[in-house]
Amino acid sequence: MRVFIIKANEAHTDFDFSLKDLPGTSGRIDLICRALNAAFHLSHSFRKNVRVYVTFLGPPDPPKTIRFEGPKIRPKILNPDEISIAKVIGKALKVGRNIRNPTKEVEVLPGIFISRMTFEDVVRRNVKMNLYLLEEGGKDISNLVFPKDNLAFILGDHLGLTKEDLSFLEGIAEKISIGPKAYLTSHVISFVNIYLDRVGIP
Repeated sequence: MRVFIIKANEAHTDFDFSLKDLPGTSGRIDLICRALNAAFHLSHSFRKNVRVYVTFLGPPDPPKTIRFEGPKIRPKILNPDEISIAKVIGKALKVGRNIRNPTKEVEVLPGIFISRMTFEDVVRRNVKMNLYLLEEGGKDISNLVFPKDNLAFILGDHLGLTKEDLSFLEGIAEKISIGPKAYLTSHVISFVNIYLDRVGIP
């Protein structure tokens, strides 16, 4: 299983945004839609070996975490266009309005769960995985020998991770990089998926 953990610093935590203007009204949920597209979609198929956590921390009611479970998701539910994915996110956020218990997860659609987990909660939940932090200045991915399973990759959004996040992750996740520049979250996910495909890691 490949796991991607994404921190969305400003992404809205309720369906109070316009599908006609995702970049301007949602705290950049459009970027999250592209990241999910990169995580799951191939040209004519759907990756079932991927799990994605996205922690939404924007207004009006943070935190909310949506878990996307590849083995259970019906591909037609998570279409590759941004509007369709944003509708799924919006539906999950609506369900999340009624959750108060921080440890409770509710399945909104097959393979799509909403909870009030924090970013730190998600990392702790995956601490037994082989954790990697994708960050500028990390060890080049091509110089790593990855285990054959249970890989989890931690990413920020366009705002990145805070000093507090990096301090929390110190000693928990190995810092790695796909190249010398800052890349879009969706592009990083695409690169990691393609690289793991090439080296034969399922």
